[in-house]
Amino acid sequence: MKLGRIFGIEISAHATWPIVFALVAISLSAGMGPFGALHVSDAERIALAIFTTLLFFGSLLAHELAHSLLARSRGVPVRGITLWLFGGVSQFEGEAQNAPTSGWISAVGPLTSLALGAIFLGLARLSTTTPFGIVFGDLGYANLILAIFNFVPAYPLDGGRVLMAIVWRATGDKYRATRVAVTVGRFFSWALMGLGIVEVFAGSVIGGLWTLMIGWFLLQSGSAEGLQAEVKAVLGGHSVGELATQGNPITADMTADAALQAMLRTGSRALPVMLGEKLLGIVSLDDIGKVAPDELSKTYVTAIMTREDDLAPVAPDMPATEALQLLARSGHDQLPVIARNGQLVGFITQESVLRWVAAHRH
Repeated sequence: MKLGRIFGIEISAHATWPIVFALVAISLSAGMGPFGALHVSDAERIALAIFTTLLFFGSLLAHELAHSLLARSRGVPVRGITLWLFGGVSQFEGEAQNAPTSGWISAVGPLTSLALGAIFLGLARLSTTTPFGIVFGDLGYANLILAIFNFVPAYPLDGGRVLMAIVWRATGDKYRATRVAVTVGRFFSWALMGLGIVEVFAGSVIGGLWTLMIGWFLLQSGSAEGLQAEVKAVLGGHSVGELATQGNPITADMTADAALQAMLRTGSRALPVMLGEKLLGIVSLDDIGKVAPDELSKTYVTAIMTREDDLAPVAPDMPATEALQLLARSGHDQLPVIARNGQLVGFITQESVLRWVAAHRH
């Protein structure tokens, strides 16, 4: 769900975000919430809760904007920001080229939360006799907790990324630094999950389950980013031409039903459609899924394929890491590798890249 743009950066909300927004607002407006002791009407308490929730998520957005704006100023393209269950995430289309840049991009988010915490606590002191004193006080402590939590040196938290930048600067090896940060992050994640289990048995079931879920999320996210870093390390210095596979081409006169059988036989999710030596396009399992079952035998693949002009062909000399990012952004299952003379060299897929990485890991 797109919310708009700020400083040219697209802001979106994940499907989980409205649910979390509602839960936070409801918990704040409840009689046992921070506004329960105030002598205000139910409508005023609900309004204060919604206002506080909006400022809280505005604080999360400011945290992510700080990451994105600094990254963009340092030459790292920003795709957008997504608000979701655990706060927000900045989506970059590139990486910092040196350790100091990487470290500052990671640190600026918690530093922003720290500054917001100080500002809100200052406003709370100036408005202690009004309901807004409670609003600003809660927001101040929430931002301080957010800053402290994110500064924990556990990947993929901001503190873990700062740790990675420090090790990168010290060793000169970015991928070794990532492995160190991921390892530290795993210890923290398991500790957090252990704490959640203890909380559950101590009687704090909701809080314990929430702690356990955060620990599990950090463990999964850190492991995924660690694997991604390892893939990039193995691919470093290699070109697309080295990874290209011939695929399983089919002819232009093949029906969708025959193409489906070929996919099932070869285990492919997409097949190149050829006319002699010329690539016409690529037909995928998703393309075939849009055809009614009784029409499969009557529909030719040329009618449903993604045509060659709409694909994003890559050159054999393109760096393999760059092609992998392009493949992920394109939404296609495979991309054609075409030489300068127009000759089809082969195809690159996420599966073929991962198989190549597995075969060349040390």
